Amino acid sequence: MPQKQAAATAQQVEEKPDNSNARLVRDSGSIAIATLVSRITGFGKTVLLLTVLGPAIASAFTVSSTIPTMISELLLGAVLTAIVVPTLVRAEKEDADGGAAFVRRLVTAAFTVLATGTVLATALAPVLTRHVFLSDDGKVNTALTTALTYLLLPAVLFYGMSALLMAILNTHGRFKPGAWAPVLNNIVVLVVLGLYALTPGEITLNPVRMSEPKLLLLGVGVTLGVVVQVVSLLPTIRREGIDLRPLWGVDARLKQFAGMGAAIILYVFISQAGLTISTRISSHWDIAGPAIYQNAWALLQLPYGVIGVTLLTAIMPRLSRNAAADDTPAVVDDLGAATRLTMIALMPIVTFFTFAGPQIGQAMYGYGRFGGDAARLGEAVSWSAFTLIPYAMVLIHLRVFYAREQAWTPTWIILGITTVKVVLSVAAPTFVSADHVVIALGVANGFGFLSGAIIGGWLLHRSLGDLRMANVGQTITRVVLASLAGGAVLLIVDKVLGLHRLSDTFGGFGSLVRVGITAIVMFGVAFGLMRLLGIPEIVAITVAISRRLGITPPAPDLDLDGTPLEDIHETTLLPKPDLRAAPYYYRFDPYLDAQTMVLPVIRPDAVELTEKTEFPYPVRQASATARSGVPADSPRGTPDSARTPDGGFRTTSEAGAAVPAPIHRSSTYQGEGGTRVSDDAAGGVPAAESATAAGGGLSTDTPPSGNAGGKSGGPVDSEARPGGAGDDGGPEHLPEDEDHAGPETGVYEAISPQMPPMRVESPSKRIQRGPKLTPGASVAGGRYRLLASHGGARGLRFWQALDVKLDREVALTFVDADQQATDNSGHDGPQAILSRTLRLGRINSPGLARVLDVVRGSSGGIVVAEWTPGRSLKEMADTVPSPIGAARAIRALAAAAEMAHRGGGSLSIDHPDRVRISAAGDAVLAFPGTLSDSDAQSDVRGLGAMLYALITARWPIRIGGLSGSVATVGGLPLADFGPDGTPVEPRTIRPEVPFEISAVAVRSLESNKGVRTAATVQHVLEQASVVDQKTDFIPVLRLGQKPPSAPDETLADPELLAAEKERSQRMMWILVGLGILAALVVGVIIWWLLSVFAPGSSNAPLNEQRNIGLTSSAAPPSSPGASQAPASAPATGGVPVPVTGATVFSPEGTPDNVGSIGSVLDNNPATTWRTDAYFQQFPALKKGVGVLTTLGSPSKLTKVIIESPSPGTQVEIRTSPTASPTLDQTQLIGSAVLGDGTTEIPVRADQPARYVLVWITQLANNGGQFQSSIAEIRFESSI
Repeated sequence: MPQKQAAATAQQVEEKPDNSNARLVRDSGSIAIATLVSRITGFGKTVLLLTVLGPAIASAFTVSSTIPTMISELLLGAVLTAIVVPTLVRAEKEDADGGAAFVRRLVTAAFTVLATGTVLATALAPVLTRHVFLSDDGKVNTALTTALTYLLLPAVLFYGMSALLMAILNTHGRFKPGAWAPVLNNIVVLVVLGLYALTPGEITLNPVRMSEPKLLLLGVGVTLGVVVQVVSLLPTIRREGIDLRPLWGVDARLKQFAGMGAAIILYVFISQAGLTISTRISSHWDIAGPAIYQNAWALLQLPYGVIGVTLLTAIMPRLSRNAAADDTPAVVDDLGAATRLTMIALMPIVTFFTFAGPQIGQAMYGYGRFGGDAARLGEAVSWSAFTLIPYAMVLIHLRVFYAREQAWTPTWIILGITTVKVVLSVAAPTFVSADHVVIALGVANGFGFLSGAIIGGWLLHRSLGDLRMANVGQTITRVVLASLAGGAVLLIVDKVLGLHRLSDTFGGFGSLVRVGITAIVMFGVAFGLMRLLGIPEIVAITVAISRRLGITPPAPDLDLDGTPLEDIHETTLLPKPDLRAAPYYYRFDPYLDAQTMVLPVIRPDAVELTEKTEFPYPVRQASATARSGVPADSPRGTPDSARTPDGGFRTTSEAGAAVPAPIHRSSTYQGEGGTRVSDDAAGGVPAAESATAAGGGLSTDTPPSGNAGGKSGGPVDSEARPGGAGDDGGPEHLPEDEDHAGPETGVYEAISPQMPPMRVESPSKRIQRGPKLTPGASVAGGRYRLLASHGGARGLRFWQALDVKLDREVALTFVDADQQATDNSGHDGPQAILSRTLRLGRINSPGLARVLDVVRGSSGGIVVAEWTPGRSLKEMADTVPSPIGAARAIRALAAAAEMAHRGGGSLSIDHPDRVRISAAGDAVLAFPGTLSDSDAQSDVRGLGAMLYALITARWPIRIGGLSGSVATVGGLPLADFGPDGTPVEPRTIRPEVPFEISAVAVRSLESNKGVRTAATVQHVLEQASVVDQKTDFIPVLRLGQKPPSAPDETLADPELLAAEKERSQRMMWILVGLGILAALVVGVIIWWLLSVFAPGSSNAPLNEQRNIGLTSSAAPPSSPGASQAPASAPATGGVPVPVTGATVFSPEGTPDNVGSIGSVLDNNPATTWRTDAYFQQFPALKKGVGVLTTLGSPSKLTKVIIESPSPGTQVEIRTSPTASPTLDQTQLIGSAVLGDGTTEIPVRADQPARYVLVWITQLANNGGQFQSSIAEIRFESSI
């Protein structure tokens, strides 16, 4: 019977159509809607909870609801996410019963653990609340928290089972039930809170009775929501035929993850320990502390969940795959991209939250019973908003470590986070007041995550090597500056327009409008500046949006499929805009449907997994094992058709061309243009001028220590040798050592780069064909995207490309692109060419494009150099340039050649396709590549040829026996030759050419004509370029006449110069705008300081001027039970009541002017007590301030007499049961607006009181500042 059931289950799993991708696509829309609805209802639930409950009950509820979620996460949640879910998928695929037995065991074990944990936690509820999360002498009511905890702890079982059932349904392709279940939970809680608000009465806090209807409704109702969440999944479980009957036992799969499970549990425990300590501290000092702390963090999570996670969704799975495959360069690139996206997405939001935090708090939570603390919650958001950045970085780091199966590394990170957080949290009450402790806890949490990001970055640096964050730093700097500029404009607009009146007049709804206006201003300025500063991601978004709206034309059609293979010497012109103006048209646009270039198709089954290195051609490479080969009969083995005779691998394009897989590049130096190779070795032998010592160096792209599947390969071929060398020569053989398959360290000797073993056979058996280089192809592991061909020469191919990572154009010289070289590592081989060219990177000259990088392959490689904007030599020669301008242009190239010759190298100036004329009019060797036959004399000959070609538009050197009028070199026809075999002098073709220039062009072509060095060419051209300048006479100028300008003899490109001038003017306007903005900001700051510290219209001495009143922001609360005392006729016959003492009552912040409070009782109207000077009226900055008096004995007051020189001050008279009350504990017995002089306030007290509070709710307006004074306070009673 069990076998039949298992077979039926397996058949059902196999035949079930819902497992198809089609169903996932159909359900994706519903899942997205459910996620959005869940976030909206969840946020609405939080707002309604605070609005209905108020700060005291909300804090108790927050603590009690946190306990079951923490216990559930500790028991099952984290382990379920990290371990159990992948195991479910494996069990479903591998087990004969489709994983049915594994699911039963898992559900049984999970239910048992959760139920046991629930029972134990419920029994220990008083201990948890009184001794772990709260303190007996704290502000939060422990009795109420304990009562709610009893009612909410059963949710532990349902939280865990809900997560487990969702995971099971997801593995069966059922995603909608799990997406909509939280929505049902939120709806139930919203209904419960609505019923709570409608239920009459209040929860009594002293004593707390479990039988109170509102208490039972709140606790049982919230737990019911979690139960509904679980029950809603059961119908789908039944329809899917998933068997949940108990089955005892532990599956073998779970045992192998015991170590990782322990690490994850320890991680969660450390994290929750930090949260527990923060909750205990906040509840001890602030009655609203837990509610503010938790909801401020939840408010920060809202933009991160909507924006940050959305933008990182595309890159995080790729980062995980690359990390799991030990593809170190790809991981480094993904880290850089993730960091850029994080900063671009979150930095403006962090800035907005920092500047507009109090307004956001009022807009979101400034309603009902929590209105008085909403601004304080917003202030907590403002101070802790910076946490989002390190928090996002920590999550990225953790993803890498878990993917690399370094499960214990995140534990060290969370340990550092929690340690810093706890230390700062414990110290917070020492340095801040009680009302600001919760704000300091948010700051401590931020510094904790900041330390975690630093620790994670350091550990990643140790594991991956150089993280290459230099270019990311430039982007971050621009984003930060743009965000700060937007924040400054926000403050100016808010102050100038007086938007605070919206909050003062309309409360939360007015603050919502205020936040919307300031958000539009701030984000508009910030992202506008990012667009002007050229942030690539922002430009891509704006370009895509403008195309969609029809503002700009669509991306050009490159017509790549129909591009024929032309002569290699002809430049391929692409119908595209100027890349300097909009280089992003040719980049992949992840945000919209912008047209981009298509990568060559690579069949997924043609080769094995790609190794973790970068390659010069768009091919995949076999997975490498550290010093161990992969046997041919491996289950992951490559088909015979994909293997090359030399033991490598190839891909097969649609045209049938097989491309051998190249090897890795060695890289130890991080320069401005990217990575550089560290050695000038040819064929693995270090050159004399190696950049690093043989002792070793740091590499970020060494092959992994094991294959991707985690299986050891076969033995090492004794014939294998690095570099793909042939039978002849080459380095020594690799030893057959299996001990090298250890963990990846990222460190190896620079002279012995590791590489996968390869079989070596005779060169005659090698069948190699070069890759088809076409516009749009991606090379060097996707780092560079080809844009246009610029010809080639002698086995070299010259291409203009886009560096996708650094977002700039580069010049690529493909060495042995056709892979015709038979000896890759010899003196004439491609590797030697790359090594010689690499030395040119030391030369800094206008006549040489700076060498940025060298990418080595198994046969050939790529030289990466800076791109030279301008024109090709042929294009410039066709314009018939000035001979003087041509001489000046070649002079720069001659200077570069002389510098190379002095260093013992050469440039290989041998073909017109190599040379371009820059925007400044200099001839530049734009495509470096030093061949073996190049020397100083050949460069001198090349200089003469370039000068000749630039003047005459003809090539003076016969190449490869070319002759005749139709023969061309680089698009230039051959020159006419005289009887002696020398080309016709340029003066014969163009008589205006100066003799010196014509002579050096011809004599440089022959070694016996007197011009033998590049220095000679440079010197002669310098002299010739000034020979025709007239300096003998100074022309007479009439008044107002401009001197005649000398003719421009340079070859500078006017279009490029105009574009450069336009960019300079645009940058100038940006700087002018930033300067004006800075001036406005400084002006606002000066005005604010003057308004605060200047005496205004007061005649008081400077030492009695007003103090700044910066205290917590809060809106006025609605005092339960307080009612406005009706005005009545003044009572007569009252008995004066003696007053024994007075103190300043300021529950929010430092008391005002404590030293002069005795003036209100000295019977001297000339002495007064003054409040601080405030630049905003109450309750914008605080609820109010008052004087708490102590009567000689309890009295039933009838009248309060106040003498004050501050007319317009509004006061409330309140009685207090204690000498240190909260405002909510006082009772309103009267109110009035003070006049100038004596004001009698009738009051109506129900019972005698000893403590009376004169509470100021509105200050007098004095010259734009707000301050009130009280001279005397007297009381009268009826007895």
